[in-house]
Amino acid sequence: MKNKLLLLIAMLLSSVFTAFAQPKTKIELKDNWYYLNGQKFFIKAIGYEIGARPGQHPYEGNRAEDLDLMKFDLKVIKEGGYNTIRTWSQFTEAQLKLVQESGLKLIMGIDVNPEGNYADPAFVKECVDKVKTVTAYAKKYDCIITYLVINEPQTNHIYQVTGKGFVDLMKTLIDNLHKEHPGIPVTLSANAMISDYMDESYFDVYAYNCYDHTEAQTATMGFKDYIGGLNTLNGLNKPFITTEFGYSVSHKGFGRYGGNTLKQQADGLIANYRDLIDAGAVGMCPFYYADGWWKGGDKNAHALDQPEEWFGFWGYSDASDKYGSPRPVWFAMRDYMKALIISPKNVSVHTGTTIPLELYTDKDVKKVMIKYLDKVIYSKALSTEGYFADQVTINPVGIQDMELAFEFYDKDNKIVKTESISILASKTAIDLPKLTIEVSPGKDLNEGKIACVKTSIENKENFKLVGDLRVSYNTHLGWEVGPQASVLVKEQDGQKVITAENFFHIPDNCWIVNASAGIAVQYGKFIFRIHDQKIIFRGNWANEVGRK
Repeated sequence: MKNKLLLLIAMLLSSVFTAFAQPKTKIELKDNWYYLNGQKFFIKAIGYEIGARPGQHPYEGNRAEDLDLMKFDLKVIKEGGYNTIRTWSQFTEAQLKLVQESGLKLIMGIDVNPEGNYADPAFVKECVDKVKTVTAYAKKYDCIITYLVINEPQTNHIYQVTGKGFVDLMKTLIDNLHKEHPGIPVTLSANAMISDYMDESYFDVYAYNCYDHTEAQTATMGFKDYIGGLNTLNGLNKPFITTEFGYSVSHKGFGRYGGNTLKQQADGLIANYRDLIDAGAVGMCPFYYADGWWKGGDKNAHALDQPEEWFGFWGYSDASDKYGSPRPVWFAMRDYMKALIISPKNVSVHTGTTIPLELYTDKDVKKVMIKYLDKVIYSKALSTEGYFADQVTINPVGIQDMELAFEFYDKDNKIVKTESISILASKTAIDLPKLTIEVSPGKDLNEGKIACVKTSIENKENFKLVGDLRVSYNTHLGWEVGPQASVLVKEQDGQKVITAENFFHIPDNCWIVNASAGIAVQYGKFIFRIHDQKIIFRGNWANEVGRK
């Protein structure tokens, strides 16, 4: 009997181990989406760090596992409507086990130092060894759906250690991760504003940290179109996810970086979420779950005027508060994510009499209704949560600005969420206004000290230019975006072609420039931006790392 009991226990333990050792989630990347076990999966993630509570530093000394507190966090995150967490460094095996048990998925960072010497064999070996150490236990868990191998490498540093060194290191880490943990996509967390020039084709997924601070390209092209433009430049052949975005509620800041009210944070996150879906993102990781007091230098004090310490959806009342409490943005995001409108995109142009409908809903949503001018043009019961696709019939007369009102209902026919989507529709092709720029020097920054950006706007009847023309010369010097200009074009109203010319100094230590220009255009209630951008390198330093 004793032997039989021991055998039974051994079999049970073996089955538990096998459950972890043999991944049950099959990940596929196709149609620009993640597929988990054959189903389209929209990543509703949130940035999360353990060991970042008041009095803690997640990257100092021995990192605390804080398993009980982590259990609390994961429960809260799941109840908040998220299905994934994103980290900046690797979890321990005990932490991975908690994520597995929670039912959440994980985009896990590998803390490769972005300031390391990418071309140094010792640094490369250190990174490879870390990958092998982590994957030795991580491959037993199927909660991991993506690895992030580095976060926000700086342009100047890549220049100093060479673009080839950076690319070679990334490819080495990708190859090792694919070998050690097969079937898991690998990418990096590039920063959109400083990594726009970077060729990401060798990664499995496109990923960007992107903040709407109304500077540089986000000022000229608009947040949605700038990020969407990067996605287009990348090739539209792989899933695109956003690995950071958010608003800080520190007391002071500049632009939109800090100094936001609680309402501005909540409204800003919703607006960003909408824009990023419209830009083509199929995964969102806002920054982030709870304030990190450590970011300003003193982990025991919450610096009022340090924006980096106040991005949290949850905050802590004092140094003894280990659990925190939610801010308005937490509830706003929870409700917004119940039903995501993937298509039609907001501020999009459609020709014909049908438009594609794509939704991603949670279990509470049982019906969708779409109205135009208070009339129901579409109604459908939803039998399952997750991805849903169909088409909506419209009947535009001429060129028509249409605001579609979406209503989502629960099983008791109570409204769960509403959202409006603005489109410009016509049965035939629409001749839209166009903006183009000509930049000199346009091929090599070594060819001059002064840059010229010539802007040409081709106007169209019944379309109205709104506001000033914005021009940017983003020099990629650290976090500084470079000079910008605002040009009044009202005096050229009525002209078919409107032109402008702006000059900028080219710093000697500037290795890459993104020149861009844009202006808002209105048709009825429909407002969109027309824009153009050009990327110019200095010499051939970026042959390996830059866009071809």
